[in-house]
Amino acid sequence: MKKIITVVTALILFFNSMSGQKNAIVEISAGSGVWSSDELFDGYSPGLFGPSFRTYITHSYSGAFYATVKYFVSKRASLGIAFAYENERGDWQKNINIGGAFDWERIPLGTFKRQAFTFAPELYVNYAEKGMTRIYSTAGVGVTYRNEVDRYSDSYYESQYNNGTNPLGPHLEANNNKLQGNFYYSPLGLSIGRTLRWFAEIGIGYKGILNTGLSYKI
Repeated sequence: MKKIITVVTALILFFNSMSGQKNAIVEISAGSGVWSSDELFDGYSPGLFGPSFRTYITHSYSGAFYATVKYFVSKRASLGIAFAYENERGDWQKNINIGGAFDWERIPLGTFKRQAFTFAPELYVNYAEKGMTRIYSTAGVGVTYRNEVDRYSDSYYESQYNNGTNPLGPHLEANNNKLQGNFYYSPLGLSIGRTLRWFAEIGIGYKGILNTGLSYKI
């Protein structure tokens, strides 16, 4: 998190130096969202597309927190950089088909904890503005680094021994880290205010299906 704050601060200073140009505007924002792409499509919600070989059952989830810095290249369009973070903890299990299409056995494996860090350039387009109200859309494509530790339960780990060897390896914990592409698209965002603005967006991706926050114009 310290590295993210450092990078965001550096970008703010860079864009702020650009804001000295005539008619230039820099805006920083911070917000949070729910039902992000990581949560929906990476095993956070079990059974979304039917039974899977591995299922995560979340007990604690932070939501998606993010910060953005954007520079208006024109009155209606801006370019920005977004950083998003989320974490969760819970149980994980594997599902084994023991019969027909709907005959699955769930075997508890242990617990997991996961953090996801996303970095993405973004494009903002204002398609309606009147008074203090702005209606806009947002699109971003970037990368997510997922840091995950899966821990087998003592009972499951012990049950795997066969003739003194364990196919799970010598440790109860296993890393399941990934670097993967990610995206965000919001066809509808609403912003109200002048220098300090409140905003809310409906979309899909690393900021969540629903997200809201505050922005500040430098």
